[in-house]
Amino acid sequence: MDSRKDTLWFICITLLVSWFIGWLWLLDEVRLIFLLRVLMCVPAVVAMICAWVFRRETPRAMGLQFPGWGYWALGLLLPLGYAAVEVTLAYVVRFVSGRPDFITFQPESLKGPFELRGLVVVPAMLGLLVAGSLTWLLVAVAYSRGWPDRVRARLPKDWRVVPHFFNLSLWVPTFYLGGLPGELGEEMGWRGYLVRRWMDRPAVAAAITMPVWAAFHLPVIFSSTQRGHVLQNISFLASIAVASVVFAALYMASRSVWPCALFHLSWNIFNPMLLGDVYSGHPGLFGGEVWIFNGEGVFGLVLNGLLSVWFFRRWMRAPVTQPLPGV
Repeated sequence: MDSRKDTLWFICITLLVSWFIGWLWLLDEVRLIFLLRVLMCVPAVVAMICAWVFRRETPRAMGLQFPGWGYWALGLLLPLGYAAVEVTLAYVVRFVSGRPDFITFQPESLKGPFELRGLVVVPAMLGLLVAGSLTWLLVAVAYSRGWPDRVRARLPKDWRVVPHFFNLSLWVPTFYLGGLPGELGEEMGWRGYLVRRWMDRPAVAAAITMPVWAAFHLPVIFSSTQRGHVLQNISFLASIAVASVVFAALYMASRSVWPCALFHLSWNIFNPMLLGDVYSGHPGLFGGEVWIFNGEGVFGLVLNGLLSVWFFRRWMRAPVTQPLPGV
């Protein structure tokens, strides 16, 4: 099967299943909040099924090897860089517009684990993020060094299925989230499967994921907190679309899902913590016009939009690259 057909199968199945789960969540957003984590895992499950059915690929083909400490650190810390740029731009707007309420510094609103309050929550959560990613680090190093294969080679024939259960460690929930690792689930699907199918045409890979990843988030705009906010929802979906280009670029540069998964997880922690939550409208370390200066709002759209233009121009000028093995 060529890349166009299995891409279409993957997109259609993933969106239909995720929209159905999203519809169930909308029936009772409070009691069924756990369904959001389930929804985020759908891309990985569908990707693993499609990869095996269409090409007999194992999850390892998605890029589970250790990408190096540089990419690992980039995934963890990049959201903090985004926040720094967006806060700076917000204070520029505040100064130029003469609106002191556009953005306000309010550390008293931060609440973290262990009954922590104020600015200390930020480094505490960064420490928890690093600790929670150790399971992923173990998996990445194990695959890079071929440990599962070595174990399999030394086992009796009837026991050689045992190392395959090592893949279950991918789904070990990080202890501070208390649920499924949805960020990894999304990245294994959107980047590890969909982008990888088009690795030899980077601009096409990024262009395909833009509308699809935005469509994946459609249930959110029908939630009780976002329903009816037209401009906010447009900026939200558009920012998601252009952010997919940055994620695609990170995956294609590292050829590993881990930097993307870490970036996604770190983003979901620090973006609402620092810049407020566009899903609920609650402020973070900074309050004010959250839907404008948030990373999933207008400022996020502008920043990721500029990066997307730069990446597309670079890809259009670059020679065609070879796809990853198994594509």
